[in-house]
Amino acid sequence: MENSSYYQQDRTHADWIFLSPHPDDAALSCGGLIWELARSGARVEIWTLCAGEIPPGGLTPFAKTLHARWGTGLATIQDRRREDQAAWRELGAAGRFFDLPDCVYRRLPSGDPVVSGEDDLWREIQPGEQALVKQISVWWRAGLRPSVQLVAPLALGGHVDHRLARAAAEELSLPLLYYADYPYALRTAFNPDTELGTGWVSEAHPVSAAGVEAWQRAVAQYTSQISTFWQSLDEMRAAMADYAASRYGTMMWKHAA
Repeated sequence: MENSSYYQQDRTHADWIFLSPHPDDAALSCGGLIWELARSGARVEIWTLCAGEIPPGGLTPFAKTLHARWGTGLATIQDRRREDQAAWRELGAAGRFFDLPDCVYRRLPSGDPVVSGEDDLWREIQPGEQALVKQISVWWRAGLRPSVQLVAPLALGGHVDHRLARAAAEELSLPLLYYADYPYALRTAFNPDTELGTGWVSEAHPVSAAGVEAWQRAVAQYTSQISTFWQSLDEMRAAMADYAASRYGTMMWKHAA
């Protein structure tokens, strides 16, 4: 599998890189933090992993139901990339796409779909995809500079692509910060005090009112995904404001030294 990633805009190098399993995950989970960092003068990039084209072989019935809900045709990947780029601009970040297809499009070496239905989204990484962890880490390492701060998803909720992103980040053996995955942090009643175990510490990163507004504008760019989570943009804005006021939307975690 080739990795033909590219930058949305030219940057000499990033100070912070937020690893996003899909177009929307980093913006949904910590858009306010990203905006605040960029506003402070930091060079921030969002690296979107599952932004690859749909492989040959056609869509599974499950993927077709997702396309119908999103209101897009076979140009879904291009549409989602454009949404992601618009969100990056709202947050003041640059970005990079990687060419791994979403799990709903991937197939195992046997030819079977990785995901045939909703329940398959939350499985452990399958043996047939374990090699992807190493491959993704190789892609990422090639674009990293020593001084950058990487921020990875905790993979709350267990989405297979979030698991891949976290595992590949940890394969790099570099200092990591982690963000709570939205909306899974809420759906799973995530309690960092009990679920992360010992040896973890948190960092608070307050988000201003202007940061919340930028966060809401960024999330609004993902027009194909709004109906997945909310009934309207107003409902989304209220939800994001509530999340920003919670401990999850303004915190990052790391292993204690």
